[in-house]
Amino acid sequence: MSDHLSLTKPASVHRVLDMLSHALLMLTTGLMLLILALLVAQVAARNIWQVGLPRAEEISRLAGVLAVYLTAPVLALRGQHVAVDVFTGIMPRLPKLICRILAELSTLAFSVLSVWGGWLYLQRAWKFKTPALGLQNIWLFTPVMIALALLAVISVWRLVEILRGEETAK
Repeated sequence: MSDHLSLTKPASVHRVLDMLSHALLMLTTGLMLLILALLVAQVAARNIWQVGLPRAEEISRLAGVLAVYLTAPVLALRGQHVAVDVFTGIMPRLPKLICRILAELSTLAFSVLSVWGGWLYLQRAWKFKTPALGLQNIWLFTPVMIALALLAVISVWRLVEILRGEETAK
């Protein structure tokens, strides 16, 4: 019975991570569509009415930043993030395994250090506001910090899968 529990628990964790990554993918798709709509509005406003839209510019910039950070955990979970495997592809099994572990540990270290650095930054700058919208930094950086924390969780998950000898890419 304990074997059954140990097999279903990781599967349920993976299912939750998969559902969360699907939701993030839908959100980032919406952000990209928002950027497109705002870009068209900016061009039309400039060319037709000769006015700028500084709020639209700022929203586009913030949406782009959020899209990048919210997509990182999705790509990591699916094994589709940027990876150079020219040399590891021809390595024997053990060195390849060590390289994969080091890569995941590097991703984990990056995400943990980024969350920690973001936390230190926000302790001083959470109340500062963006120029056009007057949006406090906390509203921009909180989703970024959540995405980086999720990236850390996914890195740990991928490390566990590597150590268990399972394939992490879909």
